Amino acid sequence: MRIFVLLIIIISSGFSNFSFAQTADLNENKYKAAVSDLKQGRYSIAIEKFAPLTTTNIQAPYSPYAHYYYALSAYQLKRYRESKQMLLQLVSRYPGWNKINDAYYLLGANNLATEQYKEGLGFLQRIKESSYNKDVQGLKQHYFGEIRDLAKLRDIQKQYPEDRDIAIALIQSIEHAPSSTKTDLMQASQLSADFKVSGKEKIEKTEGPEKSIPKRENQWEKGYFNVAVLLPFRLDEFGSSKKRTNQFAYDYYLGLVQAKQQLDTEGIKVNLWAYDVSNDEKSMKMIVGNTDFQQSDLVIGPLYPNTFEVAANYVSGTNLYMLNPLSTDANVVKHGENTFLAHPSIPFQVQKAAEWMKTVAPGPSVAIYYGGSAKDSMMAFSYASEFTSRGGKVIQMLKIIPDREWLQNKISSFETNKPSHIALFSSDGNSGAPLIEVLNDRKLIAIPIVATSGSFNTQQSRLGKYGSRLYLIETDHIDREKENVREFQKAYWTQTNTFPSAYSYQGYDQLLFFGRMLAKYKDGLKKGLEMRRYDDDYLLSGFDFTKSRENQISPILKYSGTKWVPVR
Repeated sequence: MRIFVLLIIIISSGFSNFSFAQTADLNENKYKAAVSDLKQGRYSIAIEKFAPLTTTNIQAPYSPYAHYYYALSAYQLKRYRESKQMLLQLVSRYPGWNKINDAYYLLGANNLATEQYKEGLGFLQRIKESSYNKDVQGLKQHYFGEIRDLAKLRDIQKQYPEDRDIAIALIQSIEHAPSSTKTDLMQASQLSADFKVSGKEKIEKTEGPEKSIPKRENQWEKGYFNVAVLLPFRLDEFGSSKKRTNQFAYDYYLGLVQAKQQLDTEGIKVNLWAYDVSNDEKSMKMIVGNTDFQQSDLVIGPLYPNTFEVAANYVSGTNLYMLNPLSTDANVVKHGENTFLAHPSIPFQVQKAAEWMKTVAPGPSVAIYYGGSAKDSMMAFSYASEFTSRGGKVIQMLKIIPDREWLQNKISSFETNKPSHIALFSSDGNSGAPLIEVLNDRKLIAIPIVATSGSFNTQQSRLGKYGSRLYLIETDHIDREKENVREFQKAYWTQTNTFPSAYSYQGYDQLLFFGRMLAKYKDGLKKGLEMRRYDDDYLLSGFDFTKSRENQISPILKYSGTKWVPVR
């Protein structure tokens, strides 16, 4: 059961500016170690470390937190009396603590857990901030919903006839109890009418409160930025004999580390906090309830639908910013005004491709070929829709197999009706070359071709042999002749003893860009992004958020005679 939202607060980063004596330093280190134990669920060990930090002779910024975390650890161990005693000590010593409502909340939970309902409800009533309403409601419905003795719950409801949450718990208990009488059901019906309880509320179960965290004051004045990185690192595979399936996540993160170092040289301090996140919705809910995460300024990821949904729903109610680093799904940015897409979406890619091909191949028809992946077919049909909406016509549309003989038999000879251009969307690098060979056999050696770069295994530098007839759709173009690309490669090799992958370049550029923009515009980031396109000083093609919260930098490349260059 996840009960608490205030789990861990990162105090450590703020301590570097204090000049404590050696004893204070030791205590601070104890506090940090205890917080780490609490985060890892080692509650008994955490209590032992927090205990000496709760004495009256220690007065430090973390003192009230040490009290609270001690009590939280005790609660998790179901040592409710011990937890209550520490909380009462906290409230007595630090009545003005800015998180005092969390202490009242935990006191309420302790008392409800030990069936001291009057005391528990009393502490919950002390909470006056409306942002706790949902949490308090969930907490009460959880504990009162656990009561299986119908007579007992009915007596409690009589003592608190105005409490809507207790009424809902009683309604649920009556409707789910096989022994409920006609009189019981009438009472449930009357309570539903009195409290206007909807059917959804009556069947909805809660695991506990999920508080919407209020916006943080002075968030942008602390002198550094916290970046939460939610990627599928799959630590269970680390060091195992089986092949790691997630190298891209590590490559991307290493790019972030390189960007962090560059930002340091520019006077921009960034803290990276990595979380191992796949598609487990429950684990993501635990993370958004963690105060380490709640202190983030920028959230990168997650990548999978279930966990992304949980994170995006949380971020949309805060002043955090969220970046999906890899997706090309245009729907991502619909989750909130502070959510961004690092790549151009598929609709934008095919739109730019169709626009460009209309200029270089202005004829009315196209032949479209696509590979076996879902992305291939999505791009192909999106392109067909985009092209026909501009008055064009699709004269052949075919899902292909990257086999020369198969292509020779299946692709139209186009003897009477030649296409103005060819479009190829394939994630199989073996598709591009045989398709062009077959087209050449058909004497279609001059017809322009637009293709995703993934359709070719050959490096871009070697595709120049197709000359001006080929145009590539590439969202992560790397100009290896650029000086900063060469410098990045050297630095990356020096620190990792490996060459960077495309994900490493992405991680570097994305953090470098958003780090700079956060430092310059802070909570006005969106307005800063809309001012202009940023395509200088970056390893890849740059960033353009002037018209959308997806990166609408052009993904189309043309061959200049010596190298591939972006079409602007």
